[in-house]
Amino acid sequence: MSNEHASTTSAERDVKKVLEELEVPFPPAHVRWRVTNTSSDKKRGQIVAYADPRAYTDRLNALFTPQGWTREYRVETMNNITRVKKGETIVTGKVLVTCTVTIAGLGSHSGTGEEWADDDNGMTSADAQAFKRACSCFGLGRYFYDFQAPWVNLDQYRQPVKTPTLPAWAIPGNWRKGMRPPDGNGNGTSAPTGARSQGRANGNGQSSTNGVPPNGGSNGHGANGHTGSANGADSADLDARILRMERAVGTAFYRSILREYGRVNQPKLIRDLAVKQRVLRILESAARGFNRLDAVTKRLNQNTVDALLAKLQAPPLDAIHDMKTLENVVFGLEELAGPDQHDAA
Repeated sequence: MSNEHASTTSAERDVKKVLEELEVPFPPAHVRWRVTNTSSDKKRGQIVAYADPRAYTDRLNALFTPQGWTREYRVETMNNITRVKKGETIVTGKVLVTCTVTIAGLGSHSGTGEEWADDDNGMTSADAQAFKRACSCFGLGRYFYDFQAPWVNLDQYRQPVKTPTLPAWAIPGNWRKGMRPPDGNGNGTSAPTGARSQGRANGNGQSSTNGVPPNGGSNGHGANGHTGSANGADSADLDARILRMERAVGTAFYRSILREYGRVNQPKLIRDLAVKQRVLRILESAARGFNRLDAVTKRLNQNTVDALLAKLQAPPLDAIHDMKTLENVVFGLEELAGPDQHDAA
């Protein structure tokens, strides 16, 4: 009996060690930066950090060998969707991709990605989104969600003039020593080992709604292919964080997101841990979007705001209940307002 207990304990330690290795940031050379939003004069842009899908596969191969993990894709399409592109309303469609990553001994997780069908690289982008989001459920690449999205100067090719410096906690060696992202109090300090970023809206109007998928996220699956149940401290922590978001985004928007992505009206009723994570990410993105909305409307007169809402066929600002409308309105107003002279590099 004691031998069985010792064997179980050893296996648990091995799993914990593997999960910790999955969470370690990628080497700086593998980190890329993408411009997600630009000022009206195209001289400044907001950037987010990411890694190529090959960095993810390399990490999985190194830890589990190519035979130790698999991924499967499911592709769907949606047609006759109206969107605003470069100030014009067009009818297009969407490509929806679901990727399921299975790791021997750890089970399976799924992630979804989507892109507009009129985008030449839509399928590639949706594929990469889905794969990375599935990996993040295991902790791989999860640290990218803790990055801020700064505004920087752009060159004539609309790329950063200089490569941004990674925060100290995002360097693999420092991560292994216990450094973690700031705890959200704005003092720039790092949280202790094991602490999690709370993803609070920072209120500075600079965070992008681009960074979170409007319909993206992930669905968790157990090793037997069935949806895994959320339980324990992780589930309770997510429930509390989701509940706190109601105040940040408003009750109507909050309930709309819960119904659309969780099919529930209370976070504790979501059984799947990955779905809870997905709902939280969307709500955090919405909070950042509303912060930006508040900031830009202060720089425009009401007639300008009303004219854009009419052009987009959007509801009044206090009646926006979905991510896509929020995103279109924020980007449209920011383009009309031009660059904010108070934006820091």
